Amino acid sequence: MPDDGPSEGTVTRIELEELAQLFDRFEFAFDPLAREAKEAESEFEDRIRGLFETRVVPAHPHVSFALFHCRIKSWCRSHLRRNPA
Repeated sequence: MPDDGPSEGTVTRIELEELAQLFDRFEFAFDPLAREAKEAESEFEDRIRGLFETRVVPAHPHVSFALFHCRIKSWCRSHLRRNPA
């Protein structure tokens, strides 16, 4: 995986944008304990785990889940800064 984001084909741009929307709904929620924020966080985590297990592990077995998770969250923050609502 390159330093600027997930490798080509690992996660699509549409998937990343959807993850960024979910990330925004819980990371920057007015009430992070609200049901909506918790549901967004749960869906975000489920999607990342699924992507990791189905795409990253087979193609990049040396990449840890923690690294992949961190990279996705960093990409989401960067995407949200570049594309304010």
